Formats: sequence, structure tokens, C-alpha cells
Amino acid sequence: MSERLRFILAGFCVGFAELLPGISGSTVAIFFGIYEKLIKILSELRIKNITLNLEHLNKTFAFNLVIPFVIAMIISVLAFSNLILFLQSEFANIFNIILGLIMIIGGYVLQMGLIKSNLNIWIFFFLGLIGSFLLSNLSNGTIPINNLSLAIAGFISFSFFLIPGISGSAILLVFGFYTTVIEAISLLNLTILAPFAIGALIALFIMPKLISYFIEKYRDSLIIFFSGLIVGTGIILIV
Repeated sequence: MSERLRFILAGFCVGFAELLPGISGSTVAIFFGIYEKLIKILSELRIKNITLNLEHLNKTFAFNLVIPFVIAMIISVLAFSNLILFLQSEFANIFNIILGLIMIIGGYVLQMGLIKSNLNIWIFFFLGLIGSFLLSNLSNGTIPINNLSLAIAGFISFSFFLIPGISGSAILLVFGFYTTVIEAISLLNLTILAPFAIGALIALFIMPKLISYFIEKYRDSLIIFFSGLIVGTGIILIV
């Protein structure tokens, strides 16, 4: 399989994965063998590298791979968001149970092996569980949906999109923005999508190196915490 075709297939699968809470798009990218290259490309997003020299841009950002990847991801998101919205509106209870089970299984797989190897980090799992219940209460109508909150949601969800094993959609669900964003994507509602995209772009420029640093220093504790957060949100969806 050619590298470009691999990036196209990965983009399509990553787009679908990111619509489902508990399934990490970055993990899918790892499966296709493109994650490290993507992170390396994203880490080059600096002002000094932005130029009108197309040859330099293509060499630095691998446009021949990244552009097909992004297009495939956008097509996938647009195509499947309508299906997910339909299932959510017509089969709400069953859909929430399925989403909850996906998140619980995804959260379990995320921490698999880590807790056994270090029982002391159980505390981070329970902190994540407690955090999910607190955020659930917070998101039940008390977080206003406005340009600022949507930009923050875009920033946070895209930041987690970059971390293998953690789903950006799961984080949106935790904060109570999942349905709003999925509906906006299916309807191409730019009033919602524009501030969300601005937050995501800000994350795109500043988060790759920061995430790499924290994952390198505190990987196990962070993974366990987010595992608890995701499992707790899955439980809330089911009950």
C-alpha cells in the first residue's frame, strides 16, 4: 500500500472514530502507522515556518500526505455525523446505552495493565470517576453554549484528539457538548462550528509539543485519570 493511500484510509477511519466517544482517532492513526509522522508535522506548526514558498511548505508539512488525510477525515465526519444524529434522535435510550458501553470498554482498555503494574495510581482512576460525576452535574444546563464555551470545547477536544487512547468526542460528552457539535456538523451550522474550529486551531498550534512533554513525564497517571473520567461518563449515560 502506498503511503498516500494509507493516509487517505487512515483519515477516513480517524474521522469516523472521532465521532464515537471512547474510540480514539489517534489510536487509529497508530494502527495505520502514521501517528508519529502526523505529530512531527504538527509540531512544525510555528509562525516562522509559515511562508508563501510552496516547496518549503510541502517539505515541512508534507502536503501531499496531509491534505488527502484531512479531506478524507472531513468526508467521513460529514457522512457519518448524520447517521449518528439519526440514531441518537430515533433510538435515544438504546444509543445512550451503546455509547455508555463503548466508553466503559474504551476506558477499561485505556488503563489495562497500568493499574496492575502500580496500585498506587488507583487514586487517579477514582479522581477521574469523581470528576466525571462533578462535570455531569456541571454540564446539565449550567454551562452556557456561546462562542467562548464552544472555542474552549474545541480547544480541549482537539487537544485530547492528539493523545492516543483518549477520544475527543468522549471529552465533549463529559462536558455536555457532544450532541450540540454533532448536530452542528450534520447541519453545517457555522454559528456553532466557527468558534469550535477556532479553538481547535489554537490547540493545533500550541498543544502538540506540550502534550508530548506531559505524556512523557506523567503518562501513566494522566492515562489512568482520563480512563476514570471516561468510564464514569459511560456509567452516567447508561443509568
